[in-house]
Amino acid sequence: MNNGMKRFFAVAAVALMVPAVAAASTARISGLNVPGDYVKGDYTGMFTYMSEVNSVGNLAYVEAGSIYDDLGDHGVGAVLPGLFDGKYGVWSFHLRQVHPALGQSWNYSPINSGYDGFDPNYAGEAFDIIWGHKMGNGNLALRLNRSFQSYDDGTDVEEGDGNHGRNILGFGGGYGWDMNANTQVEIGALYQQRSFDEGTNGYVDNGGTNLLVAARAFRKASGNLTLVPAVKFYSQDFSYTDTETNTNYDQKFNGWQAGLAGNWTVGSDDLLVFGAQFASNKSDYGDGNEDTEMMMPNVFMALETHLNPWLSFRAGAQNAMFYSYTEKFTGGEDKWKEHYFTFNLGTTVKLGNLTFDAVLDPAFLQNPFAQLMGGSNAFYYNDYYGYRGNGYNAGNTAFPQVSATYTW
Repeated sequence: MNNGMKRFFAVAAVALMVPAVAAASTARISGLNVPGDYVKGDYTGMFTYMSEVNSVGNLAYVEAGSIYDDLGDHGVGAVLPGLFDGKYGVWSFHLRQVHPALGQSWNYSPINSGYDGFDPNYAGEAFDIIWGHKMGNGNLALRLNRSFQSYDDGTDVEEGDGNHGRNILGFGGGYGWDMNANTQVEIGALYQQRSFDEGTNGYVDNGGTNLLVAARAFRKASGNLTLVPAVKFYSQDFSYTDTETNTNYDQKFNGWQAGLAGNWTVGSDDLLVFGAQFASNKSDYGDGNEDTEMMMPNVFMALETHLNPWLSFRAGAQNAMFYSYTEKFTGGEDKWKEHYFTFNLGTTVKLGNLTFDAVLDPAFLQNPFAQLMGGSNAFYYNDYYGYRGNGYNAGNTAFPQVSATYTW
């Protein structure tokens, strides 16, 4: 296996732990450092569980970028239940710098979507619309997203930005309902057609399905405990054809995950999350070469506490215990076993109707004044990247990721 694919699966392991998924804001979940499927939140869950759009309320958000994506992935969006006086359901519009990961709100995915542990689309997000409608005790939602770029010089036409920057046309649907007085269920599915064409004597996609199916539930177990089980399956096809030699190359990814977490309300409306998920990711090249990673399990824990009405603090960690990676090839098999650990801090500042969620540099508490003044004494810790001391752009970045939300 080449170094690129080794990095693909190693980063995929970290991606399963990268805090970049659904709930109140991407930066909030990044600070909690838990898979967002297991935290009930406001808006970002609707990219996977689309029926959530009906319960968000009036909201506008700003994604200010992140060092995890070289300060990219900016975005602005709004959820408008009062549009057209509410007669035609809830409408939400999202303008993004890059296409969100398959089913997620941020480009990094907790399910190893695509290449290098995330699901890229360098063509950019042309538009993303989610519509919802309440139906008795249920919520229905539909999603349409499109990313596109093309070049035509009069003799040759190129579509997309190569195999890992394909044009995307996606259709999704979700439904949520109250199963009983103590249990709420949400399901979602997203299908995407992804295409690219490098023109004469280049590469072109040869079809394939890109699909995500997800389901979760919120079960009120006691006065202060909610249990959250979740399951996911995804499949992506990056196969392509060399038009010059008429040779087909297979490159398919698929995976699943299943887990359970508890959300405890502790203290004065503070939050404690503890859970575990089991996950598998696989790549198949159609020639007998297969790469598989297993996390059995990935354990996570987080605490969020309200210091006062306008300031909150949070911290969380994940540990992919008993992690294994298997590389099969003609005539043999190699296997590695280890574990991956990640840790994050975060904070929230509320100013009237405007809320700022930010991830804190992991060294912030050791020397916050130096951090705020742009010092470079960060101690960034990550088992995969192996940084100790200055590094990974964290040395003079007090807030590596920031999101802002406005409600009314």
